[in-house]
Amino acid sequence: MDIGALLSDSFTYAQEALVGKWTRWAIFILFALPFSLIQFTFDPKTLVTGTTINWGAIPWGQIAVLAALGFIFSFFISGYSVRICRGIKPAPDFTGWTDLFVDGVKLAIVWVLWILPLVIVLAAGIAVAVAGFLSTQATAMPNITLLLLLLLLLVVEFVLMVIVILFGTIGAIRFARTGSIREGIRISAILTTIRTMGWSSYIVLLIGFIIATVIYAVITGIFSAIPYIGWVLVLIVNPVFMIFTARYFSLVYDQGEPRPVPPVRTV
Repeated sequence: MDIGALLSDSFTYAQEALVGKWTRWAIFILFALPFSLIQFTFDPKTLVTGTTINWGAIPWGQIAVLAALGFIFSFFISGYSVRICRGIKPAPDFTGWTDLFVDGVKLAIVWVLWILPLVIVLAAGIAVAVAGFLSTQATAMPNITLLLLLLLLLVVEFVLMVIVILFGTIGAIRFARTGSIREGIRISAILTTIRTMGWSSYIVLLIGFIIATVIYAVITGIFSAIPYIGWVLVLIVNPVFMIFTARYFSLVYDQGEPRPVPPVRTV
């Protein structure tokens, strides 16, 4: 299946999953609502006086409640995406709420395990940067060794980020297909999947998704600029892209699945 077919199939899948399924669409919007409402808990004009930030004007309690609700609800949405990534067609309903939540939590754990090395290297980079700043302040001369170490950590961070994107994406789908967190981070199996589809094909498919993401970002950016109702329009279109994304990478993963060998006919 070529990239055009994958994009077309994914968009059609998302369209059929939501159009006419208004209850399902409403659930997506409801679960995303808490995070969207945070922007209405305070007036940005009252937060800054000159160059001073008025921290007391921030309603921390309301923000904490909405953020907590949004965080919990996000696991149900993630769990739904896991079901799509399993290759279920047509799109499933919101049923088995406990399983949805558990799958969402497991998917989050898979991504945390992939991102953890990035966090560790970033923390090391911050520590080196602080040490370099303090050293410069004390000696009034730049510490070349610390600067080189910081540069090395930045390069490592970039390489790790690329690895996380390439391997973590397939790992997330692998977790959805197997239900195992361990399988979601098993590098050897993920590498086999990528090699089966071909590195060049995989990268092209990722580029296709990046283009789709840019188009989506432009659309939501235009919607966001519309006064009063822009945020509502963004809430409405977000489920389309979420389902599109899950379906697209499910199809990408299928490209790396071994094809059955036709039986040899004997005379």
